[in-house]
Amino acid sequence: MSDDSNSAATGTSPAGTLQLVVSLANSGDVEGAAVAARTLRDRILSREAWVVVATANANMQRFEAAQEALGLALQYDPGSRPLRMQRALILERAGRHAESLVEFELLASEAEDSPQLLVHLARALHYAGRAGEAASRVDAALRRWPTDVPLLRQSAELAWVAGAGTGCVARIEQAIAEHPAELQLRLVAADMLRAAGDSARGLPLLEEAARRAPGVPVFETSIGVLLGDLGRAREALPYLRSAVARAPESVQFRRNLVPVLLRAGEYREASGLAGALLRDSPDDQQLLAYLAAALRLSGDPHYAQLQDYSRLVRSFRPATPAGYADMRAFNAALARELGALHGGRQRPLAQSIRGGSQTERNLPGNDPACYPAIAAFFAMLKAPIDEYVGALDPRSEHPTDRRRRAGWRISGSWSVQLQPGGFHTNHVHPQGWISSAYYIELPESQGEKDPRAGCLKFGELAPAIPDGIAEHHVEPAEGMLVLFPSFFWHGTVPFDHGERRLTAAFDVMPA
Repeated sequence: MSDDSNSAATGTSPAGTLQLVVSLANSGDVEGAAVAARTLRDRILSREAWVVVATANANMQRFEAAQEALGLALQYDPGSRPLRMQRALILERAGRHAESLVEFELLASEAEDSPQLLVHLARALHYAGRAGEAASRVDAALRRWPTDVPLLRQSAELAWVAGAGTGCVARIEQAIAEHPAELQLRLVAADMLRAAGDSARGLPLLEEAARRAPGVPVFETSIGVLLGDLGRAREALPYLRSAVARAPESVQFRRNLVPVLLRAGEYREASGLAGALLRDSPDDQQLLAYLAAALRLSGDPHYAQLQDYSRLVRSFRPATPAGYADMRAFNAALARELGALHGGRQRPLAQSIRGGSQTERNLPGNDPACYPAIAAFFAMLKAPIDEYVGALDPRSEHPTDRRRRAGWRISGSWSVQLQPGGFHTNHVHPQGWISSAYYIELPESQGEKDPRAGCLKFGELAPAIPDGIAEHHVEPAEGMLVLFPSFFWHGTVPFDHGERRLTAAFDVMPA
């Protein structure tokens, strides 16, 4: 069929049809976008249309549909490296790690033509247990692209999980010494040191950048953030406020100000700023957490309605998945599969756990042949999530209730393994809606000094504020699933005795 006949059949031009595909995908009607894409006959426009459909599906965690759409795009351009790269990235996000590694290695064997490819290849190699090869690839890539920020970040991540501690930034420090005019490298080093728990070491790097480029707001706001981390909130405020004044259009600079206002005791200003930011991003869970903290600390009565623990923190005992004698047998099988994914890994650099490890990718829930227990785990979740979501009131103004839809989807999943002395620092899930903890293995509680050792705690702020102590605790049990709003501050009380503690977790989003 010619372009003219396509136009006659659809009543619009091919370019207009492509625009329709984009519009439908952006509005969330991905099925409608796919229907429109199928009417196109022009090879170039068809390719672009299916890329749009694939991207939209991937953003909605619909990875099988995304792969199907990419396959159709590749029919029009089989040798396209960008499309093959996108396919590998979607495989990675879907938890199909072996397949994504094959794709990355094939692309690299043809041409190591971008630092992005080498970053993702290194991540995939490390996940596959080939850490030495991953580090070698990154080192070689940095000789070609010595100031590439994603490569330098990957170098630091690999060094961190290899046990280098704060020495993980050595390659970034080398790049700073060799390229002193590349001031963004100081931002990268300071950010990685902050994630490693050494904000004090990052502060001089930013102060030197500010001396070299006075009045640059990104350095001012970053200095303010680190000073806030170091308990010097009053010193931090002038830097943060100056950055906002210089770049009032920057949402990030205003966001950076909110937690430091809380630490400085400026609760009403923090509440007002968080509320103003939420008008443009009403579902931002981090901003909701800051607002809740500000309301609590200022004694606002609306806090109790927002942070309704009795209604919104719920525990479930899921039914035993088919094929397992009981929950004990299922949890033992799940522990074996998750334990293999943990291996001897360190925690990822920017994660909230201390004294343990966390899986680095989405759990492979769509691979029942290799991971039958993990696949069964995800199937088991439907009934409790349906019950939790079904109890929400979409007519309510509460930020968790009002997002209720007819459907939901899992958005991100991981497992955490804590050793004695381990715990989760207090945190929220910025991109979530409903968050979770499923308890697979728990250590014996005998001999603990704290009767709440190992409990899931809610309400304790991070970093700690004297009046922001924990308000609600859930005592875990093997086979228990806890669901709660993603903006609720949560962490764990450290435990000192027994064996490991193994959990699985995920976020839920409206479909």
